Amino acid sequence: MRIAIVGYGTAGQASALLLSGQGHQITVFEQAFAPGPVGAGFLLQPTGLAVLARLGLHEQALAQGQRIDELHGSTPRGRAVMAMRYADHREGCFGLGMTRGALFETLRQAWTGAAGIRTGIRIERYDPATRTLHDAEGRVHAASSRTRCASR
Repeated sequence: MRIAIVGYGTAGQASALLLSGQGHQITVFEQAFAPGPVGAGFLLQPTGLAVLARLGLHEQALAQGQRIDELHGSTPRGRAVMAMRYADHREGCFGLGMTRGALFETLRQAWTGAAGIRTGIRIERYDPATRTLHDAEGRVHAASSRTRCASR
């Protein structure tokens, strides 16, 4: 199938990799003129690590992040409000602290189609009746009768 992905954030990147790996033709629309990470860092949860493993990028991510085994939170007065050990949920389970830049580059480098992203296009809606995407400039991006669209 021909598949349009709107947005080249983490979900768009992973979707492009997974779907192109299944043989689909992917077109990515990104509103930024130069796609890149937004924000500083985050904690990648076990489900996200499983997606990276499926993409063959687990070890690369581990090399660029920091393993997190426990999370603790308290009020300004020191009262505990959270104490969570990943291993209590499943043996070998952990989170991974990463910069958004490291994850963005890992995913971008893994997808050979990244150079063909359609940048500077803000998609505002999808018309299921005509299977077309409509952007902020009033342009219509037509698709074949077999195209499916995935949102951000």
